[in-house]
Amino acid sequence: MITLTNQQARQFILLKHGLLGEHRFFGKQGVLDYVRQAGCIQFDPVDSCGKNAELALQSRVKGFTKQILYELLYDDRKLVDYPDKNLSIICAEDWPYFERYRQAA
Repeated sequence: MITLTNQQARQFILLKHGLLGEHRFFGKQGVLDYVRQAGCIQFDPVDSCGKNAELALQSRVKGFTKQILYELLYDDRKLVDYPDKNLSIICAEDWPYFERYRQAA
């Protein structure tokens, strides 16, 4: 068993999510890498001060722009918006894993 202090656990989570230390994710590839690591990110189309996915990526991916996300979703089609509990963005490579849920719906 691994024993962690509360401080170590907090640091681990912040590092894992790219919110502590130097940027770990860069540009277009960084967006893909982050979504792969996170599994999905919430895709809320409401834009009160920025869309949720854009805000999440902006804080984690150095050089992120809205255009990068648009290209990955609609031009390159490497990301897909998909209803996973809420509307989410997943990697297109994960699409086959959701077949069972699509069939059930």
